[in-house]
Amino acid sequence: MLSETKAEAQLNDLIGPGFTDRWFKWRSKSDNQNVNSYIKYELDKLLAQHNTQRQNPILGSDELTAVKKNLQNQGIEVDYEMIKQIWFPLFRMSFLRSALNKAYDCRKGFYLYQQNIESDRMIAITSNALRQQVMNTEGRRLEKEIKEVLDDYSQDSEKKTSLLTGRRVQLAEELKRVRQIQEKLEEFIALLNEEK
Repeated sequence: MLSETKAEAQLNDLIGPGFTDRWFKWRSKSDNQNVNSYIKYELDKLLAQHNTQRQNPILGSDELTAVKKNLQNQGIEVDYEMIKQIWFPLFRMSFLRSALNKAYDCRKGFYLYQQNIESDRMIAITSNALRQQVMNTEGRRLEKEIKEVLDDYSQDSEKKTSLLTGRRVQLAEELKRVRQIQEKLEEFIALLNEEK
């Protein structure tokens, strides 16, 4: 907890006061802190891309380049050292929060174990959640495959004609032709009646 507050304080020194401090305490950010805020925002997006806890505390060259390019697109010039300067306290804070959450989960699990709470209920809930997850994944996979097959069929006119032929289809087409002929006959009769 102490390390987390140290990392948070170090990060706050780098990015300056937040919105509430600026509004209520009449504080402002320096130009350097504004740039650091933009860097932090881009690095937050990078951390969010890694849903699981990131194991390597060092940014790769491609990640550094991506952050730098994103900031250049916004008109902000930074160097790699500035990005690294923000990255280390940000990563430390993220890592500590993740570790703290794992510790809370372990404590909760130990409490449940200690209280002899039935594990059958926990297993049933977990298996239900996993079943739903598998069903959702399979549903998306099947939907994707069906869409691909239907796209293939829509591109191939021979497949469409082979699928859309049969006795009922032929009868429907003949019925359509009969209706068209009947309409033309009615128009013809109406024209003849007008001429009389």
